[in-house]
Amino acid sequence: MKFDRFTIVDLSFIAIVHIAGIVGIRLFPDFFLKTTFVSILIPLSLYLYRVKPNKIEFVIILLVYIITFFSEWIGVNFGWLYGSYSYGNSFGYKIGGVPLLIGLNWVLLALVSRQVLSKFSTSKWSVILASSVLMVLIDIIIEPLSKNLDFWHWDKGIIPISNYRDWFLVAVLNQYLLSFLKIDSKMFIWSSGYVLILVVFFSSFYI
Repeated sequence: MKFDRFTIVDLSFIAIVHIAGIVGIRLFPDFFLKTTFVSILIPLSLYLYRVKPNKIEFVIILLVYIITFFSEWIGVNFGWLYGSYSYGNSFGYKIGGVPLLIGLNWVLLALVSRQVLSKFSTSKWSVILASSVLMVLIDIIIEPLSKNLDFWHWDKGIIPISNYRDWFLVAVLNQYLLSFLKIDSKMFIWSSGYVLILVVFFSSFYI
């Protein structure tokens, strides 16, 4: 399996950012947690630069952002989705209690999850469902750490099953929309590498 030069450069840069985050959050949490936006904006920007979505594809990606942001707004303000929770300060500026950055995080996870699973199946709905499951699995790793990282805080500190259920349902909707994008096969290694970096990053805080 061939590693393109841009893949090596991008993943190395992303890995350095996350390694700095692991060290920095342990030593200077107040400062480094407020730079969380870097770990989302850099990989998302690099991904979009590499795939160069056309206007229609960009509109689809924007729609995913709007849907996920609105779903979080419903969750935070009414508790109808995910459960009863509120966001901390790590994700920065908020509208209606929801960080603008969180929709970008959804977009990034949805895009890379789809790239990874598309390698193993040509069935539209198999990819949609499998990608959604992968997104939920990543969330399962993150959730127990969310309080300590000041990402979000659950009412009474209890993560409800509804969170994972609704994550999956919203992910399915996102993945259905993304199924209309043209998959760039050269991004499989890139996306797999990013998912691995992300898992290692969050797993390190369990140690």
